[in-house]
Amino acid sequence: MQVRLLVLSLVFFSLQSFSQPFRWNDVSLIMQGAGYHSTILNPQYYTEEIDGVTPTLRFSGGVGLMYNFTENWAVSLTTDYQRKGQRFERYMRGETVTRDYKIDYLDVNLMGKYFTDRYVFGLGGYAGFLVREELRFKHDVMLGTQNFFNANRYNDLDYGLQAEVGVLLDLDYRTKATLSLFAMYGLSDINNERFQVDLLGEEYNPARNFIVGLRFTVYIITQPF
Repeated sequence: MQVRLLVLSLVFFSLQSFSQPFRWNDVSLIMQGAGYHSTILNPQYYTEEIDGVTPTLRFSGGVGLMYNFTENWAVSLTTDYQRKGQRFERYMRGETVTRDYKIDYLDVNLMGKYFTDRYVFGLGGYAGFLVREELRFKHDVMLGTQNFFNANRYNDLDYGLQAEVGVLLDLDYRTKATLSLFAMYGLSDINNERFQVDLLGEEYNPARNFIVGLRFTVYIITQPF
């Protein structure tokens, strides 16, 4: 019994010795995934037609690199395939019509991060390049769902700011993870000029992407320089 306790104690303290914060000159490979609520701010092209905004759950995933300037400060560069957009409801003749606007981007994220032994704080920006746009129109009177692809509705570039705050997890000697609450706020108008012309008789306000959710990130630390 004493031998078992001794072995377990040695294993425990050995693992604790490897559980260290990031070090200066560490380079980490990043893999991350997120689930979030996606919103279009100022969706003016619906005006009075909107009767309800449906909570819209989206997902993203990506890879990247992080470099530590010190034990606490780092900068990361990641690329994510990110689905944005939103679902809206309209009641028409006693029935419910759902419009699901799916706007897919390839996002390039540049963030500065501050790590403590337990937490991570991040602030930075992103640039999203339009990959695909889809309108999924569903009416409960119709059979099934029809997909309509909308060309020339959205701008090819979406950019904005983002921030995160989360907890730091030690997985093993060279692998760490963070579970973070994050938000992304678009600074650019997602509607292109051609689509804006269709908004006749309205005082135009830019439509922007906004998302908030949870992001899980794994850091695999490579050999330092």
